[in-house]
Amino acid sequence: MRHLLPIIIVLLLGLGGCSNSTNSNGEGGLVENCKIATLRQMCQNGCYTIHSDMVCVGRVTSSDSDGNFYRTLVIEDDTGGVELLLGTYNLASQYPVGLQVYLCLEGLAVAIEGEVVQVGLPPQSFDDAPRELESQVVIDRHLVRSSSVEPRVAMECELSEINASLCGRFVAIENLSHAPLDGVEEVDYYRLVDSFGRAIFLYVSPYSEFANLELPSSALAVYGLLYYEAVGMGIGRQFVVKPRSKDDISTSFSSF
Repeated sequence: MRHLLPIIIVLLLGLGGCSNSTNSNGEGGLVENCKIATLRQMCQNGCYTIHSDMVCVGRVTSSDSDGNFYRTLVIEDDTGGVELLLGTYNLASQYPVGLQVYLCLEGLAVAIEGEVVQVGLPPQSFDDAPRELESQVVIDRHLVRSSSVEPRVAMECELSEINASLCGRFVAIENLSHAPLDGVEEVDYYRLVDSFGRAIFLYVSPYSEFANLELPSSALAVYGLLYYEAVGMGIGRQFVVKPRSKDDISTSFSSF
């Protein structure tokens, strides 16, 4: 029965289960007919290729301008976030933070990686993961920009509230302290804890504009995209916040 779930979801969409659009006119005739949360449901049993006319609408929450994101674009609606494997560079110039986009999913594949829903071209026969979109022509076929730009407000979270269903979303967490593990050198991943000792990690790429980050000893507020991935240091997979720039790391929560 579990293997039938994606098919059932698609049939329900075809019957109008997600047909109530928040934008009946759409961009270039496109109309939203499903939510990002639907994509998470569809790929619970592995990579799934979409063969129906599904359109999600979301706003861009990631930025590669400072180098902490690479060849991917994250968009979010009120139900979740999704990472698009675009396979190109300088995305922030074309898809700035807050830009509303229409994601045309027919012919694309969805899968979960690091608890984040990823979208790309269907995998090769020998693989089981979506591929990067091959060119700007292919990207334009599936990702349509609107003229609306309105940055999303970060979802304020306590560490006790963090769970896998929030991965891919734009989150804000305050009252954190930098707490490296004794005798362990941090590389790319910085360990932060709240007042209860619960931990989350901050990822900063060595190729980013703010690599070799020096975190202050004062309480921190961070915001960025939430992932669940291996952080090294012999401690396995953990929840990780990936900021877009140094400005996403602050000593004041008021900036959110």
